[in-house]
Amino acid sequence: MAATVKGAARRAIERLHRRDMRASKDGDFETLRSLVDDEAVMFPPGAAAQRGAKDFDAAFTRMRSAPKTHEVLEYRMEFEEVKIFGNYAIEWGAIRGATRDLTTGRINQSEYHVMRVLRRHSNGRWKVYRSIWTPSGGTGSG
Repeated sequence: MAATVKGAARRAIERLHRRDMRASKDGDFETLRSLVDDEAVMFPPGAAAQRGAKDFDAAFTRMRSAPKTHEVLEYRMEFEEVKIFGNYAIEWGAIRGATRDLTTGRINQSEYHVMRVLRRHSNGRWKVYRSIWTPSGGTGSG
């Protein structure tokens, strides 16, 4: 039975990953916000920590209303490890992507190390509860 529960949790986390990648590529900020726990804490590189629903609502509103300057060509999350502990999971890996500057046409590649804590809600859905990411040093442009 425990293996079945872990398998169902892993599949639900994989659904979260797919929704996250698709929404990130499409610039779907409403879906992205829905994937973040209202009590989440995030540490984006070079910026102040974001914590709680108020910060995330404001951040996603700003992103949604900002002029579009880039087209997302690629966005992939590749987790090397996902450990599930009851209603929490810890995962680490990489986020890789490519964007095109809409003014210059220049394509920029990016790669980040990421570690996240996920929390399972009563409806069985997992959301991002804690997240920290930093450039991997493998970023560049082409």
